[in-house]
Amino acid sequence: MDKAQLISEVKELLGNAETEKALGRLTDFLRSSPEYKELYSLALQARARFRKAQQDEIQGLASSEQTKLSYNQATRQSLQVVEWLEAGNLKPDASFAEEARPARWPWVAGAVALVLLLAGGWYFRDSFRQGRPEGPQTTDCPIDDPFRATSRFNILLRPFQSVAGEGSPKPHITIATRLQDFIKGLEIDCDFGTMTDVDPNSFFSDADAEAAANTCRAHLIIWGTVEKPSPTDSFTIQTRYKFVKQDSFVKVYKLELAEGSEIVKVDALSIIPTGTTLTQSIFESIKLLFGLIAHETGDREKAIAMLEEYKPEPDDTTANLIKGMLLGDEYIARGQEDQAWEAYSQLLETHDYPLARNNRGVLNYKKGNFEEAAEDLSVFLEAKPDNAEALEIRGSAYLNAERLQNAREDLQKVQEMRAAPSPELNRKLKEVNTRIEQEEQAKASADAAVRANPNNLAAWNQKAVSSLKLGNYQEAVRAGEAILSRDRDNVDAFVQIIKAYRSAGDTARVEKTIRRAEEAGISRRQLDRLTPFSLFQTPTFRFPIKRKTEQ
Repeated sequence: MDKAQLISEVKELLGNAETEKALGRLTDFLRSSPEYKELYSLALQARARFRKAQQDEIQGLASSEQTKLSYNQATRQSLQVVEWLEAGNLKPDASFAEEARPARWPWVAGAVALVLLLAGGWYFRDSFRQGRPEGPQTTDCPIDDPFRATSRFNILLRPFQSVAGEGSPKPHITIATRLQDFIKGLEIDCDFGTMTDVDPNSFFSDADAEAAANTCRAHLIIWGTVEKPSPTDSFTIQTRYKFVKQDSFVKVYKLELAEGSEIVKVDALSIIPTGTTLTQSIFESIKLLFGLIAHETGDREKAIAMLEEYKPEPDDTTANLIKGMLLGDEYIARGQEDQAWEAYSQLLETHDYPLARNNRGVLNYKKGNFEEAAEDLSVFLEAKPDNAEALEIRGSAYLNAERLQNAREDLQKVQEMRAAPSPELNRKLKEVNTRIEQEEQAKASADAAVRANPNNLAAWNQKAVSSLKLGNYQEAVRAGEAILSRDRDNVDAFVQIIKAYRSAGDTARVEKTIRRAEEAGISRRQLDRLTPFSLFQTPTFRFPIKRKTEQ
């Protein structure tokens, strides 16, 4: 399909309110050539927004008005990308938050206008970041000093409630003092204020917090409690925060690869809530809070500094997710891919978060760690088995790791899922099919050779190599063991057995084989030089592959 046909078809689909199908056609076309890299990334963002709206609607996470708004925004983004494509603007420096251009297609504009009318209006410009409360601060806001009119990010602080009696600490004063110094260094104009007329005996709920923040036009509200269970116990501080946003989750990004292995970011569904309770010391809590504030206000340097310094408890899932995912996002935005890889890896040491798996898998692929990339993406695909982008990256990783049968399975599935497969996908499938035929022939020759001479070690080795590439791990192990029964310290045989067990997800037998090699006088370092993965680093991943080898 040429560009003119694609544009015509997408316009018609959008005009008929078939946004999901339109975005499928659009992304399939744009991924076909590196020249469309920027537009492809923007189209992926539009598709992610549309899918998130669908998910929110299904799970009841958003009101009907919010859902309609998200659908409308996705439609508008799609129209903008098509307009840029038609105009030949392949490197737009404008964002979707810009004012909409005059409609060039009256029939499309009419259809979209109808959708917008049903939704109750259109937001031509998103408020700051993730849904800034609109309108002036009301007179009902009980605050010591009104927020400045120029402030683009407002923080509302409620005095902490004490249930510990006289002499209890006042954490909000510590937070306010630190905030004053911290805000001076932010890249945008922030302000904060403290609520007054607070009843110390009244229960302050999440709903109360959101209502107070909306009344005061604040983006973030911080409150908490101070407790002391008994006279001999120390004070316990619980710090709560909540961002006032259109959705109820912290935005994080899913990494994908465009042509030429360029990393692109698309919005992803997140399980990280916009508010939670922090039970660590007030000084540790401040680090996370300030890291979040810097992230929300776009100050990457300070966000990284605060989040790196923050040390969450290992069992605090939410805090670990926030630190790991946001650090990864910030490092990717700065082009620091190695640091992003480290952030995701630290998170995965304690919490097996699928999106972190995907993102580290993409970075592993970019780094040339193809076995590790496939393993990470396999875990992600357990949660999202029909994610075509992750399947294609894993298929490419398998191809580069010479696990040909696995590569063909993934790439064929992607081809079936896509209405218009890219020339690059077709090239990969042709390559993998050719190489599978070659390995089948090599294996058949090796089989004939070992039948003629069972002591032909080279033929046994070829059989192990080809079996591994063709996905027959049991046969690869048996061929390697046949070599070791004739040559107990054969390094190549140990390597093939280790690779087969690793490919099958049998980490216990990987370690057992390494110990056997060491007993035969072969060091782990010798083996490590010959394997496409590290034998010194204990894997932080788990293996989802159900196939197991047998001895």
